[in-house]
Amino acid sequence: MRECIGVATIRRQSDDMRHESPDRTRRSAPDSHGTRLLRLLLASASVAALTAISAGSAAAQSWTGTTSNDWMVGTNWSGSAVPIAGSVTIDTTSPNPTVLGVAGPAAGTTGNISVGVNTGSTGSLTIQNGSTLTSSGAGLVIGVAGGSNGTVTVTGAGSQWITSGSQINLGASGNGTLNIQNGAKVIAQSGVILGTFAGGTGTLNITGGSTLETTNLARAGVGDGQVNFDNAILRARANNNFFISGFSAATLNIAAGGLTVDTQAFTVRAGGFGGVGGLTKIGAGTLNLSALNTYTGPTVIQAGTLSLSGNGSIAASSRVVADGTFNISAIPGVGTSIQSLAGSGTVALATKNLTITNANDLFSGVISGTGGLTLSGGMQTLSGVNTYTGGTTVSGGTLSVNGSVCGAMTVLAGGTLQGTGTVCDTSNAGIVAPGNSIGTLTVAGNYTGNGGTLQIETVLGGDASPTDRLVVTGNTAGSTNVRVINLGGSGAQTVEGIKIIDVGGASNGAFSLLGDYVIQGQQAVVGGAYAYTLQKNGVSTPTDGDWYLRSSLINPPPAAPAGPLYQPGVPLYENYAQVLLGMNELPTMQQRVGNRYWGGSDAMARAGVALAPGEASPTPTAFWGRIEGGQSDLQPSTTTGSTTKTDQLKVQAGLDGLLMENERGRLIVGLTGQYGLTTANIASAFGNGRIRVEGSGVGGTLTWFDDNGFYVDGQAQSMFYRSDLSSVLAGSMTHGNEGVGYAFSAETGKRFFVGNGWSLTPQAQLSYSKAEFDRFTDRFGAPVSLRDGDSLLGRAGLALNHQKTWNDGAGIVRSDIYGIGNLRYEFLDGTRVDVAGTGFASAQDRLWGSIGGGGTYSWANGRYAVFGEVSYSASLEDAAANRSYKGTGGFRIVW
Repeated sequence: MRECIGVATIRRQSDDMRHESPDRTRRSAPDSHGTRLLRLLLASASVAALTAISAGSAAAQSWTGTTSNDWMVGTNWSGSAVPIAGSVTIDTTSPNPTVLGVAGPAAGTTGNISVGVNTGSTGSLTIQNGSTLTSSGAGLVIGVAGGSNGTVTVTGAGSQWITSGSQINLGASGNGTLNIQNGAKVIAQSGVILGTFAGGTGTLNITGGSTLETTNLARAGVGDGQVNFDNAILRARANNNFFISGFSAATLNIAAGGLTVDTQAFTVRAGGFGGVGGLTKIGAGTLNLSALNTYTGPTVIQAGTLSLSGNGSIAASSRVVADGTFNISAIPGVGTSIQSLAGSGTVALATKNLTITNANDLFSGVISGTGGLTLSGGMQTLSGVNTYTGGTTVSGGTLSVNGSVCGAMTVLAGGTLQGTGTVCDTSNAGIVAPGNSIGTLTVAGNYTGNGGTLQIETVLGGDASPTDRLVVTGNTAGSTNVRVINLGGSGAQTVEGIKIIDVGGASNGAFSLLGDYVIQGQQAVVGGAYAYTLQKNGVSTPTDGDWYLRSSLINPPPAAPAGPLYQPGVPLYENYAQVLLGMNELPTMQQRVGNRYWGGSDAMARAGVALAPGEASPTPTAFWGRIEGGQSDLQPSTTTGSTTKTDQLKVQAGLDGLLMENERGRLIVGLTGQYGLTTANIASAFGNGRIRVEGSGVGGTLTWFDDNGFYVDGQAQSMFYRSDLSSVLAGSMTHGNEGVGYAFSAETGKRFFVGNGWSLTPQAQLSYSKAEFDRFTDRFGAPVSLRDGDSLLGRAGLALNHQKTWNDGAGIVRSDIYGIGNLRYEFLDGTRVDVAGTGFASAQDRLWGSIGGGGTYSWANGRYAVFGEVSYSASLEDAAANRSYKGTGGFRIVW
């Protein structure tokens, strides 16, 4: 059955439905029986509208635009008068398009209105400048016949198109477009329908804060329909189970500006939306989404209720902000998913499960129902008093509970539970981290560890240190690892310990510390200079079942109190400066260059060798080199009670030359270069370790040799060190730490000849030494720096020498052998280092004694010489614990 309007031919809906194109069917959303019925009714209404247009065509006014583009100029109309009722046809834009409100607000009235009527024609109507067009006819069509093009644009604040009597048909069989833009409004009291018949294409664009207020929006036929929202408002006028219907998500496009749906107080249902924008729900009523939505912007429920039913899903939306009510009770399956949850309203689960997949929000409202909540990713915070009872599962991401959540709490591997609120019975196979930084999480029930981890943040210090705490009002069971994160605590000695787990019931759970190292069979974590182990039960409350971090020795040495537990680097650090000072120690003159003074002419005469004048004086110019090795066992006075076993190697070379000579003696000046390597093995109850130091440096000497046997020797030396400190328990503590050393020495003595080649040489030496190293941070984050690192060492000695001189036929040969005894005294108080604000000292015994012997052998008239010395030193306070052995040997070439 057909009706003709102008040259356009329109088929009735019954005809179209029988011959519906399969392609068009695929482009629409799946139809229920109710939706198909609605389409049939709407299409029938569209046919009725077209019939009304045809019936009223004889009385219609047509736009000619012969004078201007102004609606309000009568000569622009076929009846030479501005329409005030009846049917209006706008089917041309030549010579002028149609504008209502050319110069300012205007008001127009029509019955039926058709824009773009005949095949090949183009009609255009613009309502602007706050103008209002009221259309009350039974036919309101844009794009009537196949091949026609009609466009209505309502633009600007205050501009309106108010329709009644019929829905607005966009693209009946032609191409129809309605643009609502820049704050304008269209009130369609009977609805809007797009793409009524085959070949019809309807397009609706709502942008710029504009509003469409309508009873329904539908693609009701077999034509095409596209709706684009971009900062748009869609307002409902009545309850409607088919408020938005017939579209797919691709044809209900929400652009970046988003869509606001104002339900007012009504309950309406919509299909699925798509696009990159977000959906905002306002009004006290209910918006029900019953189809798959693919829009990716946020879903904001400012007021009223947004509910899901049927295939309704908003899983693609970036977040749900529920300041109103988000209701998932009507979905047919076990539950649905969203990405993130924010707001302060209500989530109504009923019996369903809500899964949050990519959270990054705080929800302060209430989740209710007998259903459950699952978090699979992201960071979700709940700060309200939630009443749902179906249980909570954290399979991934982090759930922060700062309010309360009851029902069983299950933390799976990959999931984290944290917060300062209250949860009920909890099983942990993932991570439970009380607080959001420092805080307490309460389990109002039982806690079961299923191999998960309890993560505790604390400022490691004394008993009152700020700390996370897990409070379990019921019983504990199973096994849980405990990871402690120190928030800048520099450590301190505890008494009771830092309580991190408070158990109200039976304390049967096993909590095992994941430490930085193991000492005495237990894991320990480090805070500054101290180490902490995890211990069950209090010191003063030995049956309380609670768990504490304590910085005290677990099994102290016999007869020693249970003092603090220091971290394994401390014994190394407190001895480090002493090792550097040992490398910085200056030798005696005899050790450095051997014998430089020989007996006079009497000795030579006894050897049958003629001696030239002055030949008994020290040799004037020489190159020399020597090597020194030693080993020491030391038990200094230290904070940690550590002992040191040191192996030391030094190589030194020098060049001496005559600076001045007079009738009394000679002044010799020298330059030296030296290299040293020291390995110190440290033993302590807190862990053993090793200090390895390499050093190199330069120095200078200045020596006065008087002809009467008196001498004064001065030395100055600077050293540059590079050190590695390592712990047996914890590994490398620092690598390549750099330091410097300075040393100065003054020695004097006088040789007294007592006959037959024998002589006595009383001597004294005073040495000042200072060592420094660069501040460093060890592997546990503890800063280490030097406070004091100097020494003032005095020595008093007596040497007994025997010299012999002879001629081997090739020249003069001399030998000098000696024995020596020394007393040494340290005038300063040792060294001191700072470890994370805690000081540690090391001081050697002050008074030491030593004995030694050595000699010099020269030949070829003194051109060549070798020399050496061995010695043994020991503390006169505790010789068994503090002793050392040293040997040095060298050569000298004179020219």
